Amino acid sequence: MENTPSRHDAADSPSGLSFTDSSLRLPDTLKLPSADKVVTIHFRTEEPPVEPTEKPLLQKPRTSRMFSPMSKAPNQTLIARQLNLAPGTVSRALRQQPGIKSETRERVLKLAQKLGYTVRTRGKAAVEADACYLGVLVQSPESSWTHTRYLVGLSEAAAAMNVTLIVHHVSFQDCLNIVHADRQPPAMRDGRVKGLCLVHRWPEDVARQLSEKFACVSVVHFYPGAKVDLVDMDHRGGMNVLAQHLYGLGHRKIGYFGYCGDMSWSRARYAGYVEAMTKLRLELNPAWAIEFGPEVFEQRLVPPTAPEEALRLIKSGVRAWMATNEWAGQMLAQIVLDAGLRVPEDVSITGFDNTDTVPRPVVQLTSVGVSLSVIGTAAIQRLNHRLANPDEPRQNILFDVEFVLGNSTGPLI
Repeated sequence: MENTPSRHDAADSPSGLSFTDSSLRLPDTLKLPSADKVVTIHFRTEEPPVEPTEKPLLQKPRTSRMFSPMSKAPNQTLIARQLNLAPGTVSRALRQQPGIKSETRERVLKLAQKLGYTVRTRGKAAVEADACYLGVLVQSPESSWTHTRYLVGLSEAAAAMNVTLIVHHVSFQDCLNIVHADRQPPAMRDGRVKGLCLVHRWPEDVARQLSEKFACVSVVHFYPGAKVDLVDMDHRGGMNVLAQHLYGLGHRKIGYFGYCGDMSWSRARYAGYVEAMTKLRLELNPAWAIEFGPEVFEQRLVPPTAPEEALRLIKSGVRAWMATNEWAGQMLAQIVLDAGLRVPEDVSITGFDNTDTVPRPVVQLTSVGVSLSVIGTAAIQRLNHRLANPDEPRQNILFDVEFVLGNSTGPLI
């Protein structure tokens, strides 16, 4: 018979020892001889409880790596991991903020819907903190903005992208000071403005300094040496179209009215004029190009020598003229009419950018142009893309122009 006592008194033990005596180390089993068999006794030793000498330190509970799909932050983290995106990118995409590629936003929203994730409604302060502001800096000596249709496109695009526009007009005399914080709009000064759209010509050094602090896009004006994207129209292509039109009417001596080396758009249009004359194998005479200073365009002045130069060249046989813009074209038409000549019977004149607002036009210029609202929309879209891709090389976006037939061109008689 097998005995397995767990506790005995000393008198009951064959050896006179207590099995619970902690001073004696017992083997696991003990075999005792008997008359007819060997009895095996199994021992179960019990260590006495050890009283702690001091109160144990509180342990910080371990954070579980498991999380609920309904928890906001972990769920965004999960989306970011699965799509290999930065958590900040996922957060902006879920809140429909700008600065995110459309395909990236679509991927985020699709996965969020699949996971059952819902963006929580946030308080007013949080919404204002995340709001995106874009600045529109307009440099003009006039108190009014002549190209208001830029603003139409800018505003429509901004509303579609949940962006707030801050339009700030700066006079030509004060434009150098925009780089100083105390002369900037408050939202630009305190860092809420993330990007700038530059309208009209700014000093190149000012554009460069602004581009070092903000994402920048320029409308029509090109700034070499500055990281400023350009949204513009195809000046060279437009001049080729107009030159071909005059050539088809029989004109072989074609002058250029209003060249300005300080204006990037005027340089580009003059380059188109030179290219067209070369392509059509017409005489290219630098003396047939009447030059203006930048103040003529910015302050809408009439150069004192322009009427005399133009009339002298017209009498010498230059009967067709390509003006650098609508305003210059209207100025030339007025000079011709004041001299008792006719447009287009005696002189044919073309303009450029038929959207330019000219008060009291004297003729309807044959011209080319592109919708200013389209350019404005593209400028905001490009600025949004630049915010999402700050390291991309500078890019120029050019829109094709449309030919507009007026009553200012006719066949050579």
